[in-house]
Amino acid sequence: MPFQFKGSLQASKSLLNRALLVQSFFPALKIKGDSNCDDVRHMKMSVVSMIRKQILDCGEAGTVFRFMGLRVSREPGVWTLKGSERLMKRPHDEMAFILNQLGVNVDFMPDGVIITSEGWKRPLFPIKIPRSRSSQFASGLLLSAWNLPFDLEFEFAGAAVSEGYWQMSLDLARSLGMQIEEPRGGSIRIPANQKIMAAFVDVEPDYSSMFAVVAAALVEGSVDITGVGDRSLQPDYIFMDLLKKMGAPMAMKDGVLHAHKAKKLLAIEAGFRGCPDLFPVMAVLCGYADGTSILKEAPQLALKESNRLKNTHGLLTSAGVESAIKGEGLVIYGRGMTFIPKDFVFDPDQDHRMAMAAALFRLREPKIKIQNGEVVRKSFPEFWSVLGL
Repeated sequence: MPFQFKGSLQASKSLLNRALLVQSFFPALKIKGDSNCDDVRHMKMSVVSMIRKQILDCGEAGTVFRFMGLRVSREPGVWTLKGSERLMKRPHDEMAFILNQLGVNVDFMPDGVIITSEGWKRPLFPIKIPRSRSSQFASGLLLSAWNLPFDLEFEFAGAAVSEGYWQMSLDLARSLGMQIEEPRGGSIRIPANQKIMAAFVDVEPDYSSMFAVVAAALVEGSVDITGVGDRSLQPDYIFMDLLKKMGAPMAMKDGVLHAHKAKKLLAIEAGFRGCPDLFPVMAVLCGYADGTSILKEAPQLALKESNRLKNTHGLLTSAGVESAIKGEGLVIYGRGMTFIPKDFVFDPDQDHRMAMAAALFRLREPKIKIQNGEVVRKSFPEFWSVLGL
């Protein structure tokens, strides 16, 4: 039975975590908007643990681990951050590379990291920041540079991924009053003694979550989502343009986004270097499209909560949609909107985005079993109730 949803969605976890990082420097900053997802919950608890000088438990949250690792290094002391086994298998060596340049020592353990700091030391040269695997280290450094007694300059190395999230961090910092100079290409300078100039930050809805809900409506439902802006700091807002190119039946009026079940969806060719979180759900949606879709330019997929490129290909195959891994993306041979998936059991491999992607098949075939569906708590605890599954 088609689902229906009318209402608002929780605030962006990406923006909330950035705002909470800034608030740790300026407790008077008011944050409008909230989320009860695991990532935001761990961010809040980690800030409290820092204040109390306790061990920081980051759970499965890579963003929290990276942001708070850089944040605590501003404070003199010995800090311990813990993470899940899966989290610690993800790449974090850039943290040590960056912090060593600031006179901070980082020791990795199987279940976390120990950071020994006397506060950041003035570097002799611009800090080098690798960005070929994640932009979160650059964002964490930027948002931890308030109140520095010296100018901080850094340069990027390697081809950038998730550029939209870095731009989101820049835009947020500037909106709060940080002066950010760009003296030459690929270089950022933050003058000393930066102070916040804003009293509050109003956090937008989470457009990554919204995309999953809208995509589900196009498959088997209808939604009227309130509080939607006509622009966004979040790179995943691009889903609006992508769905328009697919001919999706959706419209926005007075801040309400309406979408309903599509009679036909067009195949699409698109790059996902700046918005990798959209990839799994978009891939399934392309399975319902007419024609061959090409989803490309997503090198960071293998380094997310799971290997999303491999797992998305496996999900499509299980459902009966032919696809092929090509370089850093997928070629997907759409089956059209009349397609009914096969009955299968799917393990999302501890990845919330994979569980959401599988839900688009389950809407059409209720016999599909998604194991460990509670993994969506990482970003969108209400997901299953919104879809009525």
